[in-house]
Amino acid sequence: GNQCYVHDKAGCQACIDKCMTDPLPDTAYWMPEEAFFSKLSCVPYPHECGENGIKEVVKAFAGRSANELWGEIEGRLGAAGGDTSRTVFDVLLGSRKVAADTNFVLP
Repeated sequence: GNQCYVHDKAGCQACIDKCMTDPLPDTAYWMPEEAFFSKLSCVPYPHECGENGIKEVVKAFAGRSANELWGEIEGRLGAAGGDTSRTVFDVLLGSRKVAADTNFVLP
């Protein structure tokens, strides 16, 4: 399902591919009828995956307070003005991919 979107681009696309090729049986979850995508429990839109995921957000905000994170979320999402062409993680991190071996700090 749409939980794949919490991963970075590679992880998200792999998650969607796995879900599409080997979906969970109907007995493994419950979803309201309107939550399905053409009778699929998987979101079939890998092109919607963002560059960054929750892992990159955690890395970027390591050592900072929840209040600082919330301030950044409010400020950046507000400045985006409802633009849904990027994921919330990409908006928050400025669409910059966070390298796995760096301590990324937002300006």
